[in-house]
Amino acid sequence: MNSTAGIFPNPWYKRFFARLAGIFRAPKPTGPRLVDLRGKVVLMDNDELLLVWERRLRNIRLQKEEEAWNKFEAQYGAGNPQVTQAFVNWQEGLYRYIEREKERFLRVRPGSLPALDKLVQQGARTIVVTKGAKPYTQKCFHLTGLSSSITDIYSPPPGSRQKQFADAVRDHGINSLQQCLKDAIVVGHDLDLDMAWEFVPPKGPGNDGHAPVFLLLDTLAFEKDVIAPLDAMTEVIELLVTRGRNNIWRGFNALRKAPYATTPNYQFKVGLYNHPRLQSKARIPVVYDVRRIGVGF
Repeated sequence: MNSTAGIFPNPWYKRFFARLAGIFRAPKPTGPRLVDLRGKVVLMDNDELLLVWERRLRNIRLQKEEEAWNKFEAQYGAGNPQVTQAFVNWQEGLYRYIEREKERFLRVRPGSLPALDKLVQQGARTIVVTKGAKPYTQKCFHLTGLSSSITDIYSPPPGSRQKQFADAVRDHGINSLQQCLKDAIVVGHDLDLDMAWEFVPPKGPGNDGHAPVFLLLDTLAFEKDVIAPLDAMTEVIELLVTRGRNNIWRGFNALRKAPYATTPNYQFKVGLYNHPRLQSKARIPVVYDVRRIGVGF
């Protein structure tokens, strides 16, 4: 783990104020059915997890975005902050089209609002980590009614399209990889694109499983129901925290002894995953095959 410890350098006073802000920001859980998730950080993808796009129009959108980004890089130079500003301005026109065609273009994963609101109510921070521009993402959340349920959005710095997982956890009081294992969970539909790979140690003796838990949910198809609506995410996180006695990573390891685990409404499998493209990385802890009880594996 020492090889990645440099991800979290931070002056003491920033750590102090981050923790102080977290105390005031996180509401105290109330009621017998709530789990104390204060200090826990849920790092989420947005496209195809929270928001779903009609497939043909989504493919067109992604292609146009890539073309626009490459055009601005050619114009201003790779890494230039002007690239991001030009891209943000270009996305304004895209957003106006989405707003006009919302009903046939954009939907929200079933169960999103109650699932996210319950996490926040219990003290967790719901953080979207995206490679898209923040203003555009904010507008899409506002358009779909998700804005009030999202604690924060992290987009790349000017001139980049790399997701900022390290900034997201550090700004919310997590200052070491050990604390990241305990207090952070990554949620997405694509292990390749949605996992915080910078937190995963290199392949080596004793490194397997020493990474943040990744919760894999099925892709939301625009024209179909999902196997697990987003409330499954909340139930899985509650179980991991409860079984791990306030430690997400320890909860995952406690559940590995059984063929599958069960929440009030869902069952799922846990295991270690070795990414075929990232052979230099250790295996990561993954919650997968989440489905409603009664559907079966």
